[in-house]
Amino acid sequence: MFDPLALLHLVSIQQGDATYTSKYLDSDTYKANLAANRIVVGGFGTAPFPDPCRTLFDSITSWFTPPPKIMDNCLVNVLQATDQMVVMTETDEVRVVDPETLDTLGEKQTISNFVAIRQATAHPHVDSDGTVYNLASSGSRDGSTYNIISLPNGRIEQAKMEASILARWRFHPGYMHSYAITEHYFILLETPFTFSVGALLAGQYFGRSFEEAMVWYPNEKVHFRVIDRQTGLEHPTTFTSEAFFTFHHINAYETDDDMLVIDVSTIESGEIVKSLYYSNLNKSDSDPTKLKFDSVATRFILPLGDVSEMPLESELLGDVPNARLEKQVGNSASARKVKDDTIHLQGLTLNPIFFEMPRINYAYNGKPYRYAYAASSKGKSLDLTMLIKLDVKTGEKKIWEDPTHIVSEPVFVASPESKSSGVEDDGVVLTLLLHKTNPHTVALLVLDAKDFNQIAKVEFETQGTVTPTFHGQFVSSFDQVHGY
Repeated sequence: MFDPLALLHLVSIQQGDATYTSKYLDSDTYKANLAANRIVVGGFGTAPFPDPCRTLFDSITSWFTPPPKIMDNCLVNVLQATDQMVVMTETDEVRVVDPETLDTLGEKQTISNFVAIRQATAHPHVDSDGTVYNLASSGSRDGSTYNIISLPNGRIEQAKMEASILARWRFHPGYMHSYAITEHYFILLETPFTFSVGALLAGQYFGRSFEEAMVWYPNEKVHFRVIDRQTGLEHPTTFTSEAFFTFHHINAYETDDDMLVIDVSTIESGEIVKSLYYSNLNKSDSDPTKLKFDSVATRFILPLGDVSEMPLESELLGDVPNARLEKQVGNSASARKVKDDTIHLQGLTLNPIFFEMPRINYAYNGKPYRYAYAASSKGKSLDLTMLIKLDVKTGEKKIWEDPTHIVSEPVFVASPESKSSGVEDDGVVLTLLLHKTNPHTVALLVLDAKDFNQIAKVEFETQGTVTPTFHGQFVSSFDQVHGY
């Protein structure tokens, strides 16, 4: 699912009228595959097909010649950075497109030309002053590193390193799809789902995909890496939990009692990426060999104070109100001291329903909040026919559902009065709907964020096939800074 050629979607709303446009990103990857009429540039889980016209000598010499570095198939996310619409994927290469026509502008931009990284995520965060922060990775003499980079006003040519920490395993850095940010901290979840650096390098020569170099260690722990935004240094306490994997953070925030609350969509195993191959997705849900996909909203609470004087095996959360849901008994987060410098965490399930592609009111990013929105399904399936509004204080949910359509990521848009009213869910939720049986139909759905009832819906008939989406952004012409 990470590998189709990038197709951009745009719904433009002006004076009550809505128009829909889609266009392929005119990337080097697109041009190369189109010219060869096959996949000559691979992706996350797709190896490039060999050229049948190559001689045996060509095939042998290719083992000793690295393939061309073309990684600009930017299909994961978009970022409006001041006057530029930047499209991204999980590499160090981005593209700029016209936000009104979706035309690809200029040459690709390579972040590693300006700061020492190898790749970056497609889930940046945007501060209130317009500074864009992103999680990146690189290698050093001492091993693999995780880096936080900043881009003032989203300008890649001004990129600089904010922090750099070593991976716990030198040649097996963890795969991270997103991260969290609060007023004082960057939070990285280093799960035991890793890249084997050796297998990754060998795969470049032998035509293997990135996914084939990934390894899941179910008996290892998750490490919560907490980095001070001011100093760039990691918190001295080691925070761990039992193994899980995550694609998406929901939100994180600090409390007055020196606790750090982290909400994520947790997945039981890193092997979940194998379920994203089309050979698996095309199987019937009743097929016992079909790999399932499950993701639930989970809360972890990290005590940031000095715990050196606390006895071993002591519970450190006590009566922290964020550690449990209102009106529920027997379900709470915990933090237990297991070594002088290590605290082991147990997560709180905010609601057992499938919860993926999470979004919030971005004005509350890194701050205490109450509501999260996500795509959902019935059962452990990517048949995403439901949207969820989750109250993270009580665990209660509201559902919008249409079994004839696939929903996209829900995007919250605050009402113009929400800043003065201080009401977090004062606004609307937007999503694109894809019809299950008519690939030439797409619809924009508008829900009232408070009661989750439909306000409006507009359908478009398209000339080309409409494809599923990953992530998007609402961009208002009245805003100077565009968050998520």
